[in-house]
Amino acid sequence: MARDLSSYDSGRRTFLKALGALGATAAASPAVAGQAAADDAADYHESLRAELTASSRQAKQLPAGEYVYDTTEEATIETFSLVGGGTESTISVDVNAVPHTEAERLDVPSADDPGAVAYRGPITDHSVAEGDLLLGVAWVRSDDDAAEASARFGYVDSDGEPVGENFVQRGAAVDPQGEWLRYFFPVEVGERPDDADVPALELQAGYADQTLDVGGVALLDYSGDGVGLGTLPPYDYEGRSEDADWRQAAHERIEEHRKTDVEIEVLNPGGQPMDGATVDVEMVEHEFDFGSAVSVEHVVGDTEDDEIYRETFLDHFNKAVVENGLKYPAWEGVWDTDNNDTRATLDWLNERDIPTRGHYLLWEQDQASGGGGMNVDPDLPADEKQEVIAEKIADHAAEFEGDVTEWDMHNHPIWQSNYRNNPKLGWDAVEEWWEAADDTTDTELYTNEMGALGGQWQRSQYLDYVEHLVENDYPIDGIGFMGHHQQQWGQMLDMDNLLSGIDQFAEFDLPLLVTEFDIQILDRRNAQDVDVQVDYTRDFLTALFSKEAVEGVVSWGFWEEDHWRPSGAYYDADWTLRENGEQFLDLVFDEWWTEETGETDDDGVYATRGFKGDYRVTAEKGALSGETTVTVDDDADTVTVELTPPGRGGGNGRGNGSGNASGN
Repeated sequence: MARDLSSYDSGRRTFLKALGALGATAAASPAVAGQAAADDAADYHESLRAELTASSRQAKQLPAGEYVYDTTEEATIETFSLVGGGTESTISVDVNAVPHTEAERLDVPSADDPGAVAYRGPITDHSVAEGDLLLGVAWVRSDDDAAEASARFGYVDSDGEPVGENFVQRGAAVDPQGEWLRYFFPVEVGERPDDADVPALELQAGYADQTLDVGGVALLDYSGDGVGLGTLPPYDYEGRSEDADWRQAAHERIEEHRKTDVEIEVLNPGGQPMDGATVDVEMVEHEFDFGSAVSVEHVVGDTEDDEIYRETFLDHFNKAVVENGLKYPAWEGVWDTDNNDTRATLDWLNERDIPTRGHYLLWEQDQASGGGGMNVDPDLPADEKQEVIAEKIADHAAEFEGDVTEWDMHNHPIWQSNYRNNPKLGWDAVEEWWEAADDTTDTELYTNEMGALGGQWQRSQYLDYVEHLVENDYPIDGIGFMGHHQQQWGQMLDMDNLLSGIDQFAEFDLPLLVTEFDIQILDRRNAQDVDVQVDYTRDFLTALFSKEAVEGVVSWGFWEEDHWRPSGAYYDADWTLRENGEQFLDLVFDEWWTEETGETDDDGVYATRGFKGDYRVTAEKGALSGETTVTVDDDADTVTVELTPPGRGGGNGRGNGSGNASGN
């Protein structure tokens, strides 16, 4: 898991600028490109409305609404003009890359007041009243590194000066990139300052001398449609701000629970303390589990992508779960999975000392329509089915004994309670199945369920389920949370809600593990969707890392081409690191990573504090040097490095913590 941070940087913006210079066609998502290319004459406003009203938006599905400006791009553009200086010109756009067909290029000067220069569309033919709910839309791009704009909906007086408040409720900031990105501006209209004032939507642009391209502008009116402000994009969650109350306490818990003090004692060849020696303390692996699901296909494959896949996994993660290969339909030949490849995948992971989860032993479903199940005959009598499943669990656990470090013993116990709902099976059968696993394997047994920390619609039921296991002395060793988040269902929890959920489950005094983490967003071309995905990645991981009961977070994949929800992957199909992936790496290998250098004192000791995990410790003075590897945790106290002359093996070391080690 060692990571050289120089191998990636904050280069996403530079990459996007380069794409913009080429017309941004390479960055178009298939859905967007297909929508535009299907018919060059397709109406942008119709396609936008179809997208916002689509059932695939689930809880975020919108009614049709009414267009405020017009239902054609040309007429809408004619409504907008640049005020306060600068020039505007019409530019062509590639309809294979974006859904709009027209755009304007704005060359604007900087101003002491950024709002003094604006691309404005006054509303003269549509009634706007206090309390109305509107949604502004704009696609924006720029090749200027310092490009910046902000949205305003409010009133302007007869002199064209903005008056009163800005009624954009969230997402007003615009950070243009080199590719076309879409921005949404939800508006709740407030009081009109004066009867003569005119409402207008505008992009304020006087932040710098800059060039902005703007297209696809629209304004939808949802007044009277029963739409709530929270249903309008962009979407947010409480506790996102950098000064949120929860954040400082979380950082303090991380300092307390995830770091520890350690002393490095350096001895000379005679075994005496060596003062003034230079000591380098380099972390090589976290104690905390930052894992990922892996695909059998790519672990055993021989393509260039397969090689990158394996290297990326080893660079980024210290724990694994085989995504599908150990499920009964896969192992028993229902799915097209080669068991030899699954075995090779487990061998590859174990040879590299990667702890690997087994997914799963019990899933209360006969067949695989829900993605798994026990692969048993639905028509079996209950008593026979109970016996068959007990045998399958015991056989499966025995088959992979020593290959996996823990099992999802009971997968989806709340979502799929089919066997417990059968009075001829019920809890008695489930108890027998847990006993079958416990009698067969020494591997730890976990529960695993969604909707408790990734969303919370099943939290109370999951708490009741775990309580039943604990109170009835089931052999439960840990509690797993799937951690899937779907933006269209509003599953990015407010941070206080997330933290309280962790605390509720921590009361069982069992290890907690997020087993299948990802964040699905509506569209990666929506700039604000990407931004909230990045911030929730930061905040979700920070919250979990801060809680002592939590032992890890396992991502459910990392590459777009091998991810069940592609918008949630850390890497694009071409292995470009996405913003959420960069955030993950920044936390794991920068903010929560320890690399320290110092000198020993008069007693030959260098004291420091670092994140718990495995370390390489080197020391040198003059021609003398030594090195050791050691696990630094709560049991560690002093690590000893013995210096030796050149040609004597580079020195030996030892630590008195949980990872006594010697190195050469």
